[in-house]
Amino acid sequence: MFIRRAVAGLAAFFFIGCSFAVSDLPRPQPQVPSGGMAPRTARDAIGSLRSLQPEAARTRILVLATFHLSQIRKEFEPAMLDSLLAKLQGFRPDAVCIESLPGVRVRELELRQEAGPLYKDVLDGFASRHISLAKLALPLVKATPEAAALKVGELLSSLARTKPGERTPEAHATLALWMAAAYGPVSAALHWSWLSDEQKRAQTIVPADLAAALDAECAEVNEDFVLALPLARRLGLPAVDPVDDFEDLEAYGRIDVQLEKDVQENPLLAAVSKAPIYAESDALRKKCLAEGDLWPVYVLLNSARFAAADVDAQWGVFLRTHFASGTDRTRLGLWENRNLKIAGRIRAVASLHPGGRVLVIYGAAHKPFLDEYLSRMADLDVIQMEALETGVRTGCSR
Repeated sequence: MFIRRAVAGLAAFFFIGCSFAVSDLPRPQPQVPSGGMAPRTARDAIGSLRSLQPEAARTRILVLATFHLSQIRKEFEPAMLDSLLAKLQGFRPDAVCIESLPGVRVRELELRQEAGPLYKDVLDGFASRHISLAKLALPLVKATPEAAALKVGELLSSLARTKPGERTPEAHATLALWMAAAYGPVSAALHWSWLSDEQKRAQTIVPADLAAALDAECAEVNEDFVLALPLARRLGLPAVDPVDDFEDLEAYGRIDVQLEKDVQENPLLAAVSKAPIYAESDALRKKCLAEGDLWPVYVLLNSARFAAADVDAQWGVFLRTHFASGTDRTRLGLWENRNLKIAGRIRAVASLHPGGRVLVIYGAAHKPFLDEYLSRMADLDVIQMEALETGVRTGCSR
């Protein structure tokens, strides 16, 4: 089905009691024009909240657009990211969010596999490493994934009371084991990477089969393992934060068959991959690979020019195709749905770092949407990558 191929190819609410009665509040009287309809309110609720928070006190968010580095696995050398990593290290984020499914979401998808084939498709395409590591770790800890996640929280709380240089190999190995059991492959690999080869051989917490699997994870070439993980290590972060999600699978299942029919041989959709911005970025990538520095590629991918062209090519097309079935508009709506959910997860992470900095590493197609949604939130300030060059509004001097 279309969705399966598309998925495979894409990448405490509480009430505050008030001491006054509703009748004590002033009652604004709407002015009704002669047409008889009340005008829309001009009140900007979120804007009023933003006005209460000085700009310098807001939490700063940087969404770093990336291409999927697995595409250059054969040519990749770690030094190609040195310039980018140095600039991101200068931003000094308190948290690094990645395009990976959170363990709790993987667990939900597992429990809902009988609800339809799309659930298994997502698990197979985007959670295979979560599940394979957990299968090795869960029998060792004799716990459910939910219990393992609680244990990870306890271990991280204990770890937070120590400085990075004081953390023992045993502490890292223990966290690697429990994080693997809790469907957290990248954070598990992060702690495993802190151990030297000698320390890995000497430790007795992680058995040989899981150790080999973690070594394989650390050797992966994708943005989680060659960008987020080494950055987290440089910064001494105890974990990375997976924030990915997918379109509403029930809704997608309702349009799957029809959408596949609609897109077949559609000339507008066939032309998307030939958009000039993609030819430009491909040519620049080849040049930078030859020169050994991918920084210029990231400058382009994070530019306003690239964002505008990419949105128009990939998503504007679904407002030009005018399918009689309406599946084009549904496809666009579900893409927005996915990005809203991702933005919500990022906001949850940011809420734990008030006044701090959060880096989000994501596929370039997501950046314009995430920037837009996050910029409308009350206590956040979205910055752009060019600020890394100047230090403007990043708080890099802290």
